[in-house]
Amino acid sequence: MQSKTLFSAISVSLLCGTAALGQTYNLKGRVLDKVGMKPVAGAIVEINGGSLKATTDSAGRFTLQGATGLSGLPDAAFAAPYFRDGILFVEAGKSVRSAKVELFGLAGEAISTAEYPLTDAGWNRLQVLPRQGRDFFGFARITAGGESWVKRVLHLDAPSALQWAGDAAPATVSSKSARAMAKAAAAGSLDVSADRLVKKSVRFASDNADLGDIVLDYPPRKLDVGAPPIYGAVTLFDGSKGKAAAQAELKAKWKDWPRFSPSEIMFKIAKDPQFPDDTNKVTLQSCCNTQWGYDDIQALSVHGDAQIHVEFNGMGEYDATEKTNAGDAIDENPVKPGYYNSGVYLQSRYEVQIRAFSQDKNVLPGSHDQAALVDDYSASANVNRPNGQWQAYDITFRTARYDGAGKKLENARVSMWWNGVQVHNNRDAKAPATGIDPSKHSGEELNPTLYGLKLQSEGRDVRFRNIWIKDLSIQDAQTNFGY
Repeated sequence: MQSKTLFSAISVSLLCGTAALGQTYNLKGRVLDKVGMKPVAGAIVEINGGSLKATTDSAGRFTLQGATGLSGLPDAAFAAPYFRDGILFVEAGKSVRSAKVELFGLAGEAISTAEYPLTDAGWNRLQVLPRQGRDFFGFARITAGGESWVKRVLHLDAPSALQWAGDAAPATVSSKSARAMAKAAAAGSLDVSADRLVKKSVRFASDNADLGDIVLDYPPRKLDVGAPPIYGAVTLFDGSKGKAAAQAELKAKWKDWPRFSPSEIMFKIAKDPQFPDDTNKVTLQSCCNTQWGYDDIQALSVHGDAQIHVEFNGMGEYDATEKTNAGDAIDENPVKPGYYNSGVYLQSRYEVQIRAFSQDKNVLPGSHDQAALVDDYSASANVNRPNGQWQAYDITFRTARYDGAGKKLENARVSMWWNGVQVHNNRDAKAPATGIDPSKHSGEELNPTLYGLKLQSEGRDVRFRNIWIKDLSIQDAQTNFGY
């Protein structure tokens, strides 16, 4: 940043019109998300520092058209300030007794700020910056009486050369090139924002009406309990809005898994052990049959490539008071009260194990233990938590690929984070335990048909909450990315 002293030697004059506040705009473009490169509907697009705003449609497109709408002061109308021959003209009024002038470079970097008193009742001539033979390309923001205007300004004191003010290194160009540079420079900027995406500032030139595609990035993703749904995700079960809302969500988004004895959903809504006295916080409680598969539930919405977040809590035996039955350090015995068992089935056929296990990080789980891709791969680390504490699986899944005749060409791929620690890195999932045979854990058979996420019931109390899924399109056989 240049100091006021360094910049006190520069004079400014108007370059063919104003920019930003007070100007008429006709801008258009399209907003996309970085992950899927799909249209972002409902994004807010607005002139930085102005009042002009637009919202993207279902195709992600916007048109920002009109003026920024300057309103006069309630006690005195006054005209917009302007530059002429290096002099800034500002009209005074009853409440307009001073003007603040901020200077910015072409890239928008702040250079100086100064306050100037207005002494005349009418137009005041302000020598904003005395001349000392230096050129200036940039912008001036003038604030007076609560209103602001941004002027694009160019002063060529030496017609054959362009030299930035202050300590910046000079660059010799023709005055014609200098003027072309100034015209092509950004006349202003847009702020583009959408829920669960990173806000972006986009600069535009005075002659740039079509801004093209504006791509919004994802914020750094939380990979643990409490991770909010990312942009574009669909929540399959929330649990933070009370029992009635949870029951409605269960009824609207899930069904009894119909492989064996199709019936009504047997999962229930129960208290959240983390918030036992908060009636707004509830959970989805697994059900009652000791034989796996008979009381599972399946999401109505099917998925292929996807990003999935599931939070679960192993409670042990069922208890009428909905309290936790704590196990010992290694409680893998089904006859003990702390034992629990369930599973998350990706596409209703690839099981991620939920099963009581040691909390000793030195005891590594096997291929049928907690966080395993069942009978396929063991978790590479043990980050298990005690009964009654919430845990999270964050999964990136790429579905198997088939040809037109139904022949499998590529196995499914899975990467997974367990409580924020990656325990599966782009596994080549073969799902050996899938199929309709109940001795093989009741998954759907391997074929091109897509199914929804499935939650298993296996005779113990396991709670679920904050389950969400985002559809992806993963071109390469790679799932090891964290967005």
